[in-house]
Amino acid sequence: MKRNAESQEDLNLSSSAGFEAVHTQDSALDALETRLQDIESHVQELKTSSPLPWPSSRARIFNAELDLRVKIDGVRWMLRVSKHLNGAAREQVILTIANSLAQLEKALEPATRAA
Repeated sequence: MKRNAESQEDLNLSSSAGFEAVHTQDSALDALETRLQDIESHVQELKTSSPLPWPSSRARIFNAELDLRVKIDGVRWMLRVSKHLNGAAREQVILTIANSLAQLEKALEPATRAA
């Protein structure tokens, strides 16, 4: 009987720890989503003078705004996927999202200073 009580107590502790970890991950995802929205608003404020490349042209024209928008969409999809993951896989995706957002913020620093 004592073992059952101890195992039940261990189960309660592990489930509460698991709940806290999920709650912490959810709040981290909320913070990352806020950062992503801030980056999106900065990109929308950017004015690029280079035109979009035409499909028939052979030379590729770099469009920084388009490149940033594609990367932002990729991070948005990672956020969506992470909400369906659990445990270590979710933590790995959260770290990847955080690194991607840091790189996007770093890329936007010169444009933010110039504005």
